Amino acid sequence: MKVLLLAVSYPPVLNSAARLFSELAEGLVAHGHEVTVLTTFPERYLSDKDAAAADTIPARETIGGIDVHRLRKLGLPKHVPLLRGLEHVMYGFQYFMLGRGLSHHDVVIAYSPPPPLAVSAVGLACRWRGASIVNVQDLYPQSAIDLGLLKNRWLIGFGSRMERWIYLHADAITVYSEGNRDYVIKHGVNPEKVYVIPNWIDLEKYKSGPLKNEFRSSYSLEDAFILSYAGIMGFAQGLEDVLRAAVRLEREIPNFSLVLVGSGVESPKLTRLSEELGLKKVLFIPHLPETEYIALLQASDVSLVTLSKKLRTPTVPGKLSCIMAVGRPAACSIASTCDAQKIVEGSGSGICADAGDPDALAEAVLRLYRSPAIREEMGRKGRIYAENHFDRDRCIEQYDRLLLDIGEQP
Repeated sequence: MKVLLLAVSYPPVLNSAARLFSELAEGLVAHGHEVTVLTTFPERYLSDKDAAAADTIPARETIGGIDVHRLRKLGLPKHVPLLRGLEHVMYGFQYFMLGRGLSHHDVVIAYSPPPPLAVSAVGLACRWRGASIVNVQDLYPQSAIDLGLLKNRWLIGFGSRMERWIYLHADAITVYSEGNRDYVIKHGVNPEKVYVIPNWIDLEKYKSGPLKNEFRSSYSLEDAFILSYAGIMGFAQGLEDVLRAAVRLEREIPNFSLVLVGSGVESPKLTRLSEELGLKKVLFIPHLPETEYIALLQASDVSLVTLSKKLRTPTVPGKLSCIMAVGRPAACSIASTCDAQKIVEGSGSGICADAGDPDALAEAVLRLYRSPAIREEMGRKGRIYAENHFDRDRCIEQYDRLLLDIGEQP
């Protein structure tokens, strides 16, 4: 089959969306499909090396047998929610116009958010009399409403109507957890077209390694108790709680080090808050290439999974599967409505604290600090769960079967 993927993020961008859809493209090619990708030129979430070479990336290139087309972003400010929403709407128009110039494709798969990409996927599939699949990663507009980013009644109504339209007209919806499936079905979707396919991980890359490794030596952290966070520092992550918890952790753990890796609209605010709190053992690092990111996880005694207390949707941050795969325990600051809590508690791979409670998060980390045996056992259980649920090849095989099934439908 000829398959078209629509995604805002794609390598060399270093986030979970780029990793997932690039691996999906590679996996579908391995299954014999012909794959084209529409994406944007990379601007954020890049390693220093890739950022320096970003201007040399062509508008069209072939990577591993995948035809990749890139378009320019509008470059609107990311910290202004209304302008960010406008940019997302324009994405839908840009992707549709670029896509309609391509030859016929049998299936179009869109990564959502932003939801306008899903609208474009449905439109292009209809144009080609093909099928559309929408991979729903965040439940918009509800998550934006929860975070206080979307308050205007008209815009909420517009977003809700777009969401219902996508659910109604897409030929299939894929989600990564049962909680997300329940949410989508409650919004009027036929259960028969909603599929749960977990966000996968390459278990050959992401695996247990020595705690004392090159990452520790590179940053002079050989003997530190490392608590790490790596990922986007945005509105949804609730990283202020981590810094407030670190005030107590610095006092009670002599060799404590908090390593925060990544960037985002909240990065300047977090740097200022760290200084205001008088924290001395916090290390801010830009986005790392994948090999160094894996080394960070392996070097961590405990890794963080955090979400804002305002976010009530059944979210599972992509970093959780990475942490579990390398066999490290997770300390989570998340709401009880998140499916991440069900996974962590059900697998025994970490400890969960209520989002918005820095003291509870500090207590969870201290419990792990005091018991190396508990850390080791939780890491072992996390790896077992990852092998049983997050194996990349097994998950992409589910997409391959879905393509074949949906291709046979009239």
